[in-house]
Amino acid sequence: MENKWWLIEDEETLHKARISNNYKKKVLLQKKLYIFDQDGTTYLDFKPLPGAREIVAYLMKKSKSYVVFISNNSSKSTYTYQKKLSSILDISISENQIYTSTLATIQYLKLNGINSVYAVGTPDFEKELMNHGIELTEENPELVIVAFDTTLTYEKLKKACLFIRNGIEYVATHPDKVCPTQEGYIPDTGSFIALIETATDVKPKKILGKPNPDLINFLLDKFNLSPSDAIIFGDRLYTDILMGKNSNITTALMLTGESKIKDIERYGIIPDFVFINFEEVLQLLRS
Repeated sequence: MENKWWLIEDEETLHKARISNNYKKKVLLQKKLYIFDQDGTTYLDFKPLPGAREIVAYLMKKSKSYVVFISNNSSKSTYTYQKKLSSILDISISENQIYTSTLATIQYLKLNGINSVYAVGTPDFEKELMNHGIELTEENPELVIVAFDTTLTYEKLKKACLFIRNGIEYVATHPDKVCPTQEGYIPDTGSFIALIETATDVKPKKILGKPNPDLINFLLDKFNLSPSDAIIFGDRLYTDILMGKNSNITTALMLTGESKIKDIERYGIIPDFVFINFEEVLQLLRS
């Protein structure tokens, strides 16, 4: 893997560092689609992470390019994310710039002709499903969906497990085990999957969202671009970066969230670039 930091001890090392930075700048500026993860990359709770506001504003002014935001967090609707991002970044973000694991799940349901489900999810998640014509039911669902439910109750888990034990298949919106907050990491959908697997001895039929490449492929088709035109910025190796690798696009690990340098060897997932935060990216682009 290419060195991302250099201990400047002599002119030769300084020269290597400059070449490395020039290469990274060239690659970044050549892109046409900039894909930003949200939680842990662009912001944490309701606070923008260092340089996030400035880099988004910078890239949105770049001609012939697109800036989009993706998230595995299925607890909020597209509308909620649009309002939240616009407020946090103090930039006008449209709903058309936001793509979540909820939308990936809806696309999966449509493609497979599934019309009724039992959902383990928040009211926002349920509303998003209903807005797309999906019926929510507690009697004979075609499928059980497990999402990031911050309103989770034992009763919901019990019903889901009983359906699954009786032969109803289930899918999950995404595999994230924890969700970053200012208080610390809290249980996410991956943790719920583990609980349900333990209680039913059944694995999900499919896990949607990152690192599944379907969302990236959808975006490339939407904007009529090739993989070489896109880059993803994310804080998780096993979701953000792996999805980028699975889609053959450029990947940039941001050390603002869950994954750290030591995790690269642990997971065996090597990003194309590693940045401390977006202040470093912005400084590079402006150099």
